[in-house]
Amino acid sequence: MDGINLKGIFKAYGAIRVLEDVSVDIDSGEVLCVVGPSGCGKSTFLKILALITMPDAGSMKIGGTDVASMNQKELENFRRKKIAYSFQEPLLLPYLSAFENIACVVGAPRDIVVDVMKQFRLGNRMNHTPTKLSVGEKKRVDIARALLRNTDFLITDEPLSNLDPGTSEVVMMKLMEYASRGKTVVYSSVEPAEARYADKVLNMLTSPHGQSP
Repeated sequence: MDGINLKGIFKAYGAIRVLEDVSVDIDSGEVLCVVGPSGCGKSTFLKILALITMPDAGSMKIGGTDVASMNQKELENFRRKKIAYSFQEPLLLPYLSAFENIACVVGAPRDIVVDVMKQFRLGNRMNHTPTKLSVGEKKRVDIARALLRNTDFLITDEPLSNLDPGTSEVVMMKLMEYASRGKTVVYSSVEPAEARYADKVLNMLTSPHGQSP
């Protein structure tokens, strides 16, 4: 299974250059941390990796496939089969419980969902709807859902935000375990210290970039 290969990625919104000449290679089984302050282009970069946003220029191969040449329908099919993405702001269905937001969306067996939720310290929150969950709990539900999609590529935007140190460690251990199965994991952080879990680091302060709109 091939990883991710990006070269000369450029993205602008009008006159605002968000990403400029960004290149990175991530092998299967590797974990990449994209680190930098708010507004430096991390989220845009991750959305490009997740095929939610396309670059204005540059080459991009994911799993050995030249995704930049795909049409919209092909991109959507590829993304659904190959890529799981956890947003910075969790997108949970408000009328479903935390358990249902994972099990019903992913279609995973109940025992597997329960096990992961317990590992993520959500065992006593399974029947709570999103309005009754803290920001950190909603984040963990979203990451657990992405993990259980079991795709080749997992991309998560600031997975450790609003988490205490102990829970952060649990989440990162699960992400590293995921990568150990030959998957490619990319996560972002505003804290340089959180890059210690990664095999590779893309520092958005030292890489060419602009400012997010």
